[in-house]
Amino acid sequence: MTMIPFPGRWRVLARQRFAQLFLIGSGGAALVEAGPALANAPLSFQSGFMHQGIGQPTDAGHLALQALASHQDLGPGRYRVEVRVNHEYQGRHELDFVQVGANDLTPCLSADLLEQFGVKLDAVAQPEQLKSSCINLVTLIDGARSEFDGGQLQFALSVPQIAMRRNVAGYVDPERWDEGINAAFLNYQVSAQQGSNRYGAHNSQDLYLNAGLNLGPWRLRTNQSGRQDSHGDREWTRAYTYAQRDLPGMHANLTLGEAFTGGDVFKSLPIKGALLSSDVGMLPDAMQGYAPIIRGVALSRARLEVRQNGYPIYSTYVSAGPYIIDDLNTGGGSGELEVVLTEADGQVRRFIQPYASLGNLLREGTWRYSAAVGRYNAASHVDDPLLWQGTMAMGTGWGTTFYGGLMTSEHYRAINLGVAKDLGSVGALALDVTRSDADLDTRDIDAVQGMSYAVKYGKTFPTRTSLRFAGYRYSTEGYRDFDEAVRQRSQDSSFRGSRRSRLEAAVYQNLTPQSSLTLTLSQEEFWRTNYQRRQFQLNFNTQHRGIGYTLYASQSLTDTNAHSDRQIGLSVSLPLGFGHTNSATFDMQRNGNAYSQRASLNGVLDENRFNYRAAVANQDNHQQSAELSMGYQTHFGNLGAGVSQGNDYRNLSVNATGALLAHGDGIELGPYLGETAGLVEVPGIKDVAIANAPGVRTNERGYALVPYLRPYRVNQVELQTDQLGPDVEIDNGTTQVVPRRGAVVKSTFAARTVSRLVISAMYGEQPLPFGAQVRDDEDAVIGLVGQAGQIMLTTDDRAQTLNVRWGEQPNQQCRLDVDPQRMELAQGYRLQTSICR
Repeated sequence: MTMIPFPGRWRVLARQRFAQLFLIGSGGAALVEAGPALANAPLSFQSGFMHQGIGQPTDAGHLALQALASHQDLGPGRYRVEVRVNHEYQGRHELDFVQVGANDLTPCLSADLLEQFGVKLDAVAQPEQLKSSCINLVTLIDGARSEFDGGQLQFALSVPQIAMRRNVAGYVDPERWDEGINAAFLNYQVSAQQGSNRYGAHNSQDLYLNAGLNLGPWRLRTNQSGRQDSHGDREWTRAYTYAQRDLPGMHANLTLGEAFTGGDVFKSLPIKGALLSSDVGMLPDAMQGYAPIIRGVALSRARLEVRQNGYPIYSTYVSAGPYIIDDLNTGGGSGELEVVLTEADGQVRRFIQPYASLGNLLREGTWRYSAAVGRYNAASHVDDPLLWQGTMAMGTGWGTTFYGGLMTSEHYRAINLGVAKDLGSVGALALDVTRSDADLDTRDIDAVQGMSYAVKYGKTFPTRTSLRFAGYRYSTEGYRDFDEAVRQRSQDSSFRGSRRSRLEAAVYQNLTPQSSLTLTLSQEEFWRTNYQRRQFQLNFNTQHRGIGYTLYASQSLTDTNAHSDRQIGLSVSLPLGFGHTNSATFDMQRNGNAYSQRASLNGVLDENRFNYRAAVANQDNHQQSAELSMGYQTHFGNLGAGVSQGNDYRNLSVNATGALLAHGDGIELGPYLGETAGLVEVPGIKDVAIANAPGVRTNERGYALVPYLRPYRVNQVELQTDQLGPDVEIDNGTTQVVPRRGAVVKSTFAARTVSRLVISAMYGEQPLPFGAQVRDDEDAVIGLVGQAGQIMLTTDDRAQTLNVRWGEQPNQQCRLDVDPQRMELAQGYRLQTSICR
C-alpha cells in the first residue's frame, strides 16, 4: 500500500498532540504506562484526574484524551522523507516504512542505499543480512540507532563512526554543489588616520576594494586599492582581475585574466592569461592529505583494527586472503600505527606500521596538476614575456609520490623532477632537481644555465618533538628562477644576485599538555654579494592555574654588516572575573638595547559584538604612551576607532569593513564576505540572528549576509529562533547549503507573523471545562481549554468564530467570537475575556 502524506497537515497534528500533552501535564497529573499484561489492550485514559469546576461534568475532557489515545502520526507505507546520517544531510528519499511493535515505524533500507550513505558494508559481522530487500540497520550494526519524525517527515540514523567509510569523511555528492544565485558584491576596507609628531602633522586615507560578479557558473573578481597621503598625492593599484569557473568533472578550476600560478613545484608567479589547476577542496577530507596504505594477508574472515597512539581510529572485516586498507584518515603528520588482526578462531596478530608525511606526499591514486599560459605580470616595471608552465604530481604505491614540471618562455626554460617518499620510522623525505636556461642579453652576461637541488624532511620523534618541515635548496651560480632572470634582463635595481642557498625549518616540542616550544628559522645567501637574509623565532607557551605565560625571542639580519634587530620578551595573561573573555596582559620586552613595559586590558562584550583594548606603556628612554581602541560588529559591517598618545606624538584612526551585495531582489549590507558566502531570507521578518555568524541579523526586508562558507562542504545555516517574539513563527530554523567555490548561495526560511491569543472564556457563569476542544471554521482542532477556562491559540489576524466542544450533546458545545485586531496587546500576546455562547 502506498500512502501520500500531506506534510503541512501532519505538522498541525503533531502540534496538536504536543499541545494536548502540555495542557494535560499542566494539571499536575502523571500518566502511568500500563504493564505487560495490558500491552495488547486498546490505549485509554481516565478523565477523572482533570479536575473540573463546580457544576461541570467530571468527564468533560474525555474528547481530548480519546483523540490523544487513538491518534498516530503515520501508518505503514511509502513516504518521501529527509534523511540525515550522523547529523549529515543525505537528501530526500522515498522509503518503505513497516510496523515494528505496537507504534514504531522503521524503514526498509537497501544495501545500495546504505552504501550511498557511507556505511562500510564489508565491515558488518553478518554480511548475509545484506541480501535482504528490507535491511534494519539497527540490528545489522551494533550501536546503530534510528529515529523517525512523522510530523516533520524526517528520518535520522546514528551509526558508529567506526562503521562508516573513512574515504567519505567530508564527501559531498557533486550533484549537491550549488553554483548559487546571480549576484554582484563589493567588499570594502576603509581607514583614515590623523596625527602629529616632532616632525609635523600627517594624515592618510586608505581604501581596499574586492569586487565580484557571479553569472551562472562564472565568477568575475577584481582587487583594487587606493591611497592618499598628507600631501594630497593619490595612488591607485590593481592586484588582479580575472574570470573563473570550476570544472567538477576534472576537480579543477579554470581562470582567465590576472592570476597567480601555484607554488608546489616552481615559484608562484603573477601572470595575465589562462590557468587550469586542480582544486583539492573538491576532494573528500580524507583524500586531501597523505595516509599510508596497509597491506597484509588474513587466514580467515577477520576483524582488523587500526590504533594510533593507543586510540582506535579504524575498524573493518576482511576476507581470507590478501587485503588492502586505503581509506585511512590518520589526522597527523607522522607517527606509528598499530594494526590488530583478530582471526575467526580468536587468534590475534599485531604489527606496527610507521609513517611520515610532507606537503609533497599524496595519497595513492591522487593527482594534482596545473597548466598556465600568459604574460608575466609583475608589479614593478620590468619585461612581460610570454610564458607557459605545466606541473603534475601523482601519488603511487608504497608511499611514494612523483612530481615535476616544465616552464618555458621567450628567454627562459626550466624543468623540474622530484620524488617524495614515506620512509616510515625514519621520517618523510622529498628530493627534487631543477635545471634552468636563461638568455639575459646584458652587457656582461649573454646566457646562463644552472642546477638547483632541494631536499625536504619531516618527522615526529618519540620525545614528542615534531620536525614539521626542514628544507634546504642549493643552486649553482648560473641558476635563475624565472623572476630573477626577468629582473636581471630588465636591469631592475631589486635584483641583488642569484640565490645561492636557502635553509628553513620549523620544530615543535610538546613539553606537557599545557606547555609547548616552537622554533622557526630561515637563512638565504646569494652569489657574488654579502647580502643575506637570516631570521629565527622562538616561542615558549605554558599555563598554570589559568594564567598564561609566553616567552618569545626573534632576530633578523638583512646582511652581514647590518644592525641586528633582536627582540626578547615575556608576556603574562590573566583572565578577569567580569564580562566575557576579558583579560589583562603584562609585557616586558627588550628590542635591541631598549627596554619597554606594557600593561593592557582587552576583551569582548555584547555577545562578542563589541571588543576593546586599553594599554599603557613605558620605555627606558622615558617615553610614556597610552592607547585606547574599540570595535563593534553591526549587521551592516564592522566599525572601529582608536587613539594613541605619547610624549611627543598623537594619533587618531578610524576604520570600517563590510560588504554590499546586489541580487535580484535588492541590495543588502553585511560583514566582509570572504571568498564564498550565503544570502539568508526570512521574508518580512527583521532582526533574526544567524547562529553561526556572530553579529549578523536580518534587515527590515528579512535579508542577511553570511560570510566565510566552506566550498564543496555541507554548511549549516541556523537561525536563533529562541530570541524571536511570540508573533513570529518559523517552521524550520535550520538548513544546509553546499556552495561551489566563490558562489553566493541563497537560503529562504518559511516564516510568518501570527497572532498569539490568550483567552479567558466563560460558559454561563462558569469557566469553560478543562480539556474542551477548540475547533476552527474548518472543524480542525486548533487548541484545548486549560485550567480556569484559559485558551492559548495561534491564528491569523482575521476575525472568526470558534467552536468549543466537551461532549456530543447540544448543551456541551458553544461558539466563541474572536477578533485579534480588537484585543489588548501585552508582551506580544493578545488578551481577551470572552463569553462562549
